[in-house]
Amino acid sequence: KMKKKLKKLSALSMAAFMGLSLTACSTAGGEGKQAASGEFAKTKIAVCLYEDSTEYSKGMQAYIKQLGEAMNCEVTFGLYDMMDEAANIETTTQLISSGVQGIIGMTDVGTSTIIDECEAAGVYYASYLCDLNTSNMMDHDHVFGNDYFIGGIADGYKSDSDELGKVYFESLLKYNEAHPDEMLTHVSFTIFPEFSHPAQKANVEKFCKLVDEYNETAETKIVYDPLDENVDVLMFSPVDETYFAKHADVDAIVSFADGTNFVYPTMVSAGVDKSVKLITAAFTDTLMENFGSKGTQTIQQMTTTPFEDIVYPLVLMINKLNGVSFADQPESAEIINSSIFIANDDESMEKLANSISVTYDVEDALVKPDMIADYTAVTNPNATYADLVKLAQGFSLDQITID
Repeated sequence: KMKKKLKKLSALSMAAFMGLSLTACSTAGGEGKQAASGEFAKTKIAVCLYEDSTEYSKGMQAYIKQLGEAMNCEVTFGLYDMMDEAANIETTTQLISSGVQGIIGMTDVGTSTIIDECEAAGVYYASYLCDLNTSNMMDHDHVFGNDYFIGGIADGYKSDSDELGKVYFESLLKYNEAHPDEMLTHVSFTIFPEFSHPAQKANVEKFCKLVDEYNETAETKIVYDPLDENVDVLMFSPVDETYFAKHADVDAIVSFADGTNFVYPTMVSAGVDKSVKLITAAFTDTLMENFGSKGTQTIQQMTTTPFEDIVYPLVLMINKLNGVSFADQPESAEIINSSIFIANDDESMEKLANSISVTYDVEDALVKPDMIADYTAVTNPNATYADLVKLAQGFSLDQITID
């Protein structure tokens, strides 16, 4: 394994540590904006994943447990179902009965009732890699206005953002700049249905708008096939081989849906994986052999959300359970965008491959357990909410250097 040097994170500077002196005391479960107490109370929380059988989820669990231990917090794990509201409510009541003081959930199924159960038991709730879009649209005041909901972090950009359209377009340009003699000039799209991923259609529109602007001055124009609702919307099943007849002569597929699992296998079975490139979301380590300049060179972008983004809901939860909050804590809980690791060439993929999100080695983490306390209001009187948000949204592959 290659040796790595992680650049120091600068969200909290030593100058900030020395610039303010606050004194106060706190108790677990207390309220109000209070300063650091200096010691973590013993606490217990649960993190509810939507699956726990893969090496990825096991690696995530190991990292979260170590972060918790550094703050005197016992972290247990449960499962929330992506479809079954009743199952999620039952899991919640079981966890509450087991004595957890907080729950961090990764789905938005049954959230309103889960919040009710938490409030009745005095248990706090946050979300991780989930922007609670359905709750926000259908039951905003009930969820976001509840005193026991403390906020969360999305899996990338929130559902009302079209920023990924720009990310994908820039990856296409990056490929073309590196391959001037074999530029990608004809693209088509795949997305998930709007009811589950409302921003993906908007991201296609953003991508197309950027292409139109690019074509105004470009010597070599880029053509895109209009989004075909009957062919290009994937109902959580692999794209059909008829897709390639509908989109004849494309040299790249831009998949805002999870193309590594729902597009790539069909490309292989249809025999187009050597002639068509894939720019997509998600990360699958087994496909790295055909990424960038390797193998069939099919995949030219993969993205993933860093494990380290757990720091946002976790620090908020630890603060709350220790009865303290940041001096600049917002009055209302909010969902924020997360960081995104974007691998779109050999160098960035090499860095991604050496991140904790792939190696599952805590030594590769950009926030190690012995660093986490400094971001809490429990032991650091100068810690701020603004710095926590900056940290959670600032993780980048540029912070990983490889010897």
